Amino acid sequence: MYWLAMLTMLIDHVGLVFFPTDPAWRIAGRLAFPIYAYALYMGYTRTRNMRSYMLRLLGLALISQVPYMLAFDVHRPNVIWTLLTSLLALAAASRMKHWAAITGLYALIALFMELSQMDYGAYGLLLVLIYRYTRSYMIIAAHFVLNVVYDMVHHANIQHFSLLSSVLIVYFAIGEDGFYSRSRVPRWLWRSFYPVHLAVIALIRIWS
Repeated sequence: MYWLAMLTMLIDHVGLVFFPTDPAWRIAGRLAFPIYAYALYMGYTRTRNMRSYMLRLLGLALISQVPYMLAFDVHRPNVIWTLLTSLLALAAASRMKHWAAITGLYALIALFMELSQMDYGAYGLLLVLIYRYTRSYMIIAAHFVLNVVYDMVHHANIQHFSLLSSVLIVYFAIGEDGFYSRSRVPRWLWRSFYPVHLAVIALIRIWS
């Protein structure tokens, strides 16, 4: 799953920068974010040091910001900020006991993510929450509903292809350490791939 996430993200970003009129690249790229969102949730459940986990994401977000802006010619927070904010939301909610307070917290954070124009915005948080609060086939159903709402709001029917990742997660990654036991990606590669590949794309884009 890790390899699939990195490969499809690379395909998506190459297509976005160099082949913007060819939708095939973006379709393949829809598989990436759900896997990263699920990996974040799994990291949340397994980390022994939440502070270290958050600081690591913060460092990656900061390092990736300039390459992200140069690669895509945008001025908004990159997707690592989305993952970090989602992690903060999970951690804060875990300290609350009343469902109304938790719901309010998630709503405020989702609004903040939309207003700050984070990559994926509230969609990113909601997908993480789907992996947090649903199980088995309900993951697929909830992800489908989320994609329908996202399409209605943003007119982005291409996002429906991301559902395939949740199908793969349900059938192959959940249970008996499936997500981790099937992963053979070195940690340094997994953690550095996002900023490094963005930097390479940015350099090629600038020089071409």
